[in-house]
Amino acid sequence: MKDTLNSRLKKLREDDLLPMHMPGHKRNPGSEPDGISYSCDITEIDGFDNLHSPEGVIRGIEKRAMDLWGADDALISVNGSSALLVASILSHTMKGDKILVASNCHISVWHGIELSGATPVLIDPDTAEDTPFLLGADPALIEEKLLSDPKIKAVVITSPTYEGIISNTGKIYEICKKKDVLLIVDEAHGAHFGIKGDNLFPPTSCGDIVIKSVHKTMSAPTQTAVLLMFGDRADRRLLRHFLSSLESTSPSYMLMAGLENALIDPRVDNLYKIAEDLRSDLKSLTKLRLYTSSSQDISKIVILTCGYMTGYELADLLREDFLIEVEASFPSYIIAMTGTGDTSSSLIRFAEAIKAIDSTVEEKAGKRSHAPSLPSVPRRYKMSVSKALRAGSSKVKAEDAAGQISAEYVFSYPPGVPLLIPGQEISEDILRFMEDLKAGGTNFKTDPYRQWDGTLLKVDTDA
Repeated sequence: MKDTLNSRLKKLREDDLLPMHMPGHKRNPGSEPDGISYSCDITEIDGFDNLHSPEGVIRGIEKRAMDLWGADDALISVNGSSALLVASILSHTMKGDKILVASNCHISVWHGIELSGATPVLIDPDTAEDTPFLLGADPALIEEKLLSDPKIKAVVITSPTYEGIISNTGKIYEICKKKDVLLIVDEAHGAHFGIKGDNLFPPTSCGDIVIKSVHKTMSAPTQTAVLLMFGDRADRRLLRHFLSSLESTSPSYMLMAGLENALIDPRVDNLYKIAEDLRSDLKSLTKLRLYTSSSQDISKIVILTCGYMTGYELADLLREDFLIEVEASFPSYIIAMTGTGDTSSSLIRFAEAIKAIDSTVEEKAGKRSHAPSLPSVPRRYKMSVSKALRAGSSKVKAEDAAGQISAEYVFSYPPGVPLLIPGQEISEDILRFMEDLKAGGTNFKTDPYRQWDGTLLKVDTDA
């Protein structure tokens, strides 16, 4: 058989590979909307509304989202949370403005800043010595930055993070309102938070704009997301305008129908129960360790490898020996995602595989230790993102790049959190951190047009 995308998808359907990754429907046929097929793939014909100026059934989906999460207004996206984040930044900042950004924000936030011309002001979320990833955003640090810089027009944070860490957005929102600064919360990984009814998950984040990737943990198809507005400080007209400019003029009705179905039947209560059971089952691990915290979303399963192996090796074992594909792997941990398409049996299968590996690893832990996912070091910006991208540039070996200005994004994907952005000075601290990650097996990503080859792209023109 020819090696095509369709042939590979067919093989995936036939294999018994357990998806411990997004999307949240987990390819479970029971999560599929009834009757959604090519017969529903239409354009904006009479009676079916228009995503770019919705007044009928599509506006009905947005109103359903408003009701489900108790928002004052809502927009839907068939270009994921990425389009919603970019549109939010374009709608509320421009050249000459400053925007306060948590350093663990997704690459789409940086693309929004690049397009708006705003100047980023970075804050690092909290860290803990025994935790190999960043924690929540510190409200006191945000307040300090806002008090010291009146040019800051908006704040962007991620909550929950890729690892499920939840920030105190209530406190942060209070601080932002006092300074009349817009708060945008990337809650892409918290679609299941705050649904009205008996939902046991945490409430939806507090913010002027809260963005949810409904496909990540719920039964909506990939690329579907919702932007929720609370209060009246978000510019609805500009949001609709910029979102319209970022999405296709021929949006998929199949995607919108799948999103509507997920909002009609959220199914999050069962997810909470089976995720809780899974975590209870994994408490018996003796070498590997389930990360637990009172500020973590219980649906995110983070397994720390504790020096016995790398996260990459653990992910390989799960794939090769147990036919389980996890969401992401890092030098010292893996992330496995649960979703509304999971069942008790699928999560028992995952738990049994982890426990089997735990029982067979070496008795003595190795000496491998790795830094958090992003170092808390000062980052200096010598020129705007847009100017650096368009500047003359050339390659330089990473070890010789200290003091140069980056002409490209460099990040470890997933989740697309950049180590370097265009216009940023390449510091010794960042280079040392990249060496640590490389030693742990991390592969770096750069701009889409080239593969990481041990070099960095530096700006050749004067700053």
